[in-house]
Amino acid sequence: MEVHGDLIELIQEQVGIERESVARLAETEKRVGTGAAKLLLTEMRMDSQKHAAVLEAVREILKAPPSSKSLWERSLNAFVDPVIVKRELEHHKGLGKSMLAHIQEEISKTDDEALRTLLEHLAEDERMHREILDTIVQKCYRIIR
Repeated sequence: MEVHGDLIELIQEQVGIERESVARLAETEKRVGTGAAKLLLTEMRMDSQKHAAVLEAVREILKAPPSSKSLWERSLNAFVDPVIVKRELEHHKGLGKSMLAHIQEEISKTDDEALRTLLEHLAEDERMHREILDTIVQKCYRIIR
């Protein structure tokens, strides 16, 4: 059995739960009557799909032979120019900043509570994306120094 056997089993169970959630949310989307509710359920369904995909990727990484290097270092051993990647990530951060500004402007303009809720969810995702990109840039920069 792999070094991380128990964790791999737990991840597999979680993938199953996420997939069941995807199926149930898709059915529920068909049954709700309001557009806002459908959109929020769609957002949840897509998040569960993403969670399942991320967990599957983690499971595959855990199945790889043990290494003394961190995941950050292992990924940089591939044929990748970290300076170019860092520049591209900074560009993504700029795009995210622009998207967040537009979303916040729309939030300030709308009186529709449902639309505001949906836009706030998008804004929260954009902020989370920025944190993820900041982490990647920080780790990449620290390694290539």
